[in-house]
Amino acid sequence: MAVDLKPNLDPARSAVVVFECQERIVGPDSVLPGLARAVRDRDVLSHISDLADAARSAAVTVVHCTFERGDASTINASTMNTPLELRMRAGGAAPPSMGPIVAELAPRDTDVVVTRSDGLTGFHGTILDHALRSAGATTIVLTGVSVNIGILGTAIEAVNRGYTVVIPTDCVAGDPPEYADQALRYSLRNVAFLTTSADVARSWDP
Repeated sequence: MAVDLKPNLDPARSAVVVFECQERIVGPDSVLPGLARAVRDRDVLSHISDLADAARSAAVTVVHCTFERGDASTINASTMNTPLELRMRAGGAAPPSMGPIVAELAPRDTDVVVTRSDGLTGFHGTILDHALRSAGATTIVLTGVSVNIGILGTAIEAVNRGYTVVIPTDCVAGDPPEYADQALRYSLRNVAFLTTSADVARSWDP
């Protein structure tokens, strides 16, 4: 059933969230090369960049969610108790820093950067909820990586907090890509409204 998303994309009540688009995650030296390849093959960064520019032109807040490991005193067990983390550490591939946000999506002065030091999703132990509510956002346009964990988990957390979630499918990726397609089709479509970056930008075009 087709849904008119324009009422949910009022610029005054929307925010674009860019999740974990950092050099060591989606860049050439990614610790997750399959994910980085999916991002590159689907031109995800270019789509997010165009969407972020459209958002800024419409005075829509852009929020970047990043991950940086804290020191031992600030890391709790939720960072270290997953098979993903254990595999990365066993292979020597878990760096202390995931690096800066990729150059293509470098934050502008009007953007907000929210950093997480543990856990797997955007709201866990961060000021993301506060930043969004301070901006007056009731709808989150969620972009970035990965569909496998971060996008799915953050979308569910957002809905639990009362937000409407819109996902432009050309602005997200997962590994392998076939799984990401299935997750969007069978899981995320029940949580978020799926669309394209062009359709979202068009709704903000005066």
